[in-house]
Amino acid sequence: MPPRPSSGFSLVESLIALLVLSVALLMGLPLIQQQPGIVRRLDAQHVALREMESVLEAMRSGAMPLESIHLPGGHGQPGLWVDVQPEHDAPAGLYHVTVRAVWRIQGRDFEKRVETLVWSPD
Repeated sequence: MPPRPSSGFSLVESLIALLVLSVALLMGLPLIQQQPGIVRRLDAQHVALREMESVLEAMRSGAMPLESIHLPGGHGQPGLWVDVQPEHDAPAGLYHVTVRAVWRIQGRDFEKRVETLVWSPD
């Protein structure tokens, strides 16, 4: 009587498949662990950009004077500072304004800078 071909997986094949699956899952683990830090960093950047935008809009509307200012950030982000440096070197009432936001999150410093022209009818 000829030997019957076995159907299904052997124990060794099953163990190797389980090992490959375990390695694949472990390779994705660092990404899952880094996600909360990435989200906090992106949220802090979003708050900093909103602060910069509100400062620029206040200057454009005349609600904030066109002078050098060092402002603490708001919205629950204590490590945020916004620096404003206007320069009156452009012609016809234009000010070259540099707004810089600096914030600290997870022990690292981050910075964003925006440069624009703001008109003021002196």
